[in-house]
Amino acid sequence: MARAYQEAHIMDSLTASVKDLHTKTAELAKAKGYHEERIKNLTTANAELRKEYDALELRMKANEHNTTARILNAHLSLSPLPNKNNIPLTPLHDLSTNRPLRNFPKHEKDMRTMGSADVIQCLQALDVPSLGLSAGEKKAKLRGEIGLAKEETGAREEKSKMPSPADKARTNTENAKKAAEVRRKVLEAKRKKGEGEQR
Repeated sequence: MARAYQEAHIMDSLTASVKDLHTKTAELAKAKGYHEERIKNLTTANAELRKEYDALELRMKANEHNTTARILNAHLSLSPLPNKNNIPLTPLHDLSTNRPLRNFPKHEKDMRTMGSADVIQCLQALDVPSLGLSAGEKKAKLRGEIGLAKEETGAREEKSKMPSPADKARTNTENAKKAAEVRRKVLEAKRKKGEGEQR
């Protein structure tokens, strides 16, 4: 009888141990699933951050190129050279691809004959809002983005090449704001990327 009692006790202990083992196995499987899901989410978040970082890096490089191109175009526009209309402009780059803008005017004189759709396409590629502006205002905005002097209607061509000090200051301020915004976004993307890698 004592032996039967011992065997029953051992069987009960084994059964309890097996149940406990099953419970712990289920908990481990649940924890494994939770961690696998978390790793998957972190991997996805990291890929998204990488994508954002790459886009910001492209944008920053395009902005740097465009700043240089604007300076070169402004020097050409204000130049006293008699043949300056035959010297090609330095094309700006699309902010999302860092590739030269399609339909960019080859020479300053081409701005006058540039179609409305081409002007809008260039402004959109440069992230310049143009909704609600007239065709002339859009063209003037694009001239400013390119770095060309403001064109005054009814004035002699030589006078129209000279931007006012206010225009120069406004252009410099806008360029500085754009550059600061791009730097802020790049730093934020780097910070997020660093946080993603630490987790």
